[in-house]
Amino acid sequence: MPNILAIETSYPAASISLKLGQQATHSEYFESHRQQNQLLFSPLKKLLELIPEGEKIDLILIGTGPGSYSGSRISIAAAQGIAVAHDCPVVGQSSFLATATWLAGNPSIAVGDARRGSYFIAEITSYSLPKEPQLMERDIFDQKINHSSDVVFSLDPTLQLTSDQPLLQELATAEQHIEAWRTLSEEDQNTQLNTQPSPIYLRGPFITKAKPGHPLLRGKVKQQ
Repeated sequence: MPNILAIETSYPAASISLKLGQQATHSEYFESHRQQNQLLFSPLKKLLELIPEGEKIDLILIGTGPGSYSGSRISIAAAQGIAVAHDCPVVGQSSFLATATWLAGNPSIAVGDARRGSYFIAEITSYSLPKEPQLMERDIFDQKINHSSDVVFSLDPTLQLTSDQPLLQELATAEQHIEAWRTLSEEDQNTQLNTQPSPIYLRGPFITKAKPGHPLLRGKVKQQ
């Protein structure tokens, strides 16, 4: 069995797990918030020291959200550095897969607040990669959930539904990333192996427009 390292820092409840062959999984948990660059490396170093001399990591899995863009980005950068030393691939994996709902194999929809007045829905069939999150206004979001017979879950603990539809609050963990990877079909594994790891970004950055009368709009600022 391969040696797999997984890192999930897309959410404040962050975790790192190391699976060495058939051995029990070793995991470290910490609260990341906005200090991933400070808090990631101590538990990561602790797990890497468990690798027996002469052995290497065969695969690194990174939770890509959608969640904290900077959290996923820092983990990807750290993983790519480790991958150079171990000569192994780095795979970005949707954090939706690292949940109890996905691992149960039930058709489901992952939902969340996309901010700026919009929400998202990602459809998931049994043991498969999720479809791209679809952004929509709140009224359409509510209608789609109300008419769905699938399990509805969210990684966002602040999300509230306006209907009586049950909403499962899930937690994505590094250990579940490893389990999900081993559950995926070979085709889906290859799809992820052949995709450059990057955080799931729901939309382009918000750009504030200059106010009327700003020097840039009057053409009074010389371009360098």
